[in-house]
Amino acid sequence: ENEISGGVMKNILSLFDGIAGARQALKELNIDCKYYASEVDKFAIQVSKANHPDIEQIGDVKEVKKYSNIDLLIGGSPCQDLSIANKERKGLQGERSGLFYEYLRILNEVKPKYFILENVASMSKESKEIITKELFDIEPVMINSALLTAQNRKRLYWVGKLVDGEYKKV
Repeated sequence: ENEISGGVMKNILSLFDGIAGARQALKELNIDCKYYASEVDKFAIQVSKANHPDIEQIGDVKEVKKYSNIDLLIGGSPCQDLSIANKERKGLQGERSGLFYEYLRILNEVKPKYFILENVASMSKESKEIITKELFDIEPVMINSALLTAQNRKRLYWVGKLVDGEYKKV
């Protein structure tokens, strides 16, 4: 918290940004930052631009190139292929949920001070294990959105901090 409130969080890169919920959270915490957002849904982009005109839209996650000096990488790749709600789920081999590997590519290229990855808690044990292994064996924390919203949705959060060149669980 001291690093966040003390002004260390200056550059944020949000992948699969949606309507910029993370930007809103940072704003409510009075964290002034440069916020880069990767999103492809034109309606989500319209909402985020209307609410946060300072956001720099950077396009499709597959086109994101290396950024430097990123303090926090945020993302939650599409869950359609992971969710138990999809009877034919393909896991991380699915076209949409497989975009997790783009998050991973960017994480490894950018090497931010911190990262947060979010996804559905109803994913298969195998998918959870793969993501955990790829994210430096950092185990996720499960949080139900009902703690903060009217939605009852369990989500997994992998949170890491770069310490001496390696990511450790926060």
